[in-house]
Amino acid sequence: MRRFLLATSLAAVLPMAAQEHPAPRFAVFIPQQVISQSVRAKKVFADLEVLNKNLSDKLRTKAEELQRMEQQIKSPGLSDEGRAKLEREFQDLQLAFKRIQEDSQKEFAAAQQRTFGQFQQEVKPLLDAVAKEWKLHVVMQYQEGLFLSVDEAWLLAFSQEVAKRYDAKYANGEPAAPAAKPASKPAPKPAK
Repeated sequence: MRRFLLATSLAAVLPMAAQEHPAPRFAVFIPQQVISQSVRAKKVFADLEVLNKNLSDKLRTKAEELQRMEQQIKSPGLSDEGRAKLEREFQDLQLAFKRIQEDSQKEFAAAQQRTFGQFQQEVKPLLDAVAKEWKLHVVMQYQEGLFLSVDEAWLLAFSQEVAKRYDAKYANGEPAAPAAKPASKPAPKPAK
């Protein structure tokens, strides 16, 4: 009899406990999904891609120059004096190449940080709005290996909605202009 009363009591209490603390509602934000799907995000990241290509081309050109000079140094018909001069130039060119590499990495890292900052600044209000509309408690940013098994449609839904709103907000390429302030009345002219 005691077991029956205990089981009945638990059966009555458990549903009430579950109602007091509903299961958290959450979604997963996948920035890469928004970047690849959104026209606006592609525009934001286009300059970064161009910079990356330009810096890579610049480095490739210097590397080719280094290779040509190294081949000249190995040339059998070169005098010792000429070889010594080319070796000094080669060392100078190597040093310049390392500087260009470091400067390029710094420049690209700074541009990448600015671009991601702009992207996050533009997307954050939209992300918050969607989360509020969907009555979410938590929005997690996706990381590789986060889930062992997941419904892909559910996983992508939140990011797709954010991408759609991102494009809608920046349909003309720039943010929608804030509403114009009403014209203020001109100041009265002083009496003469």
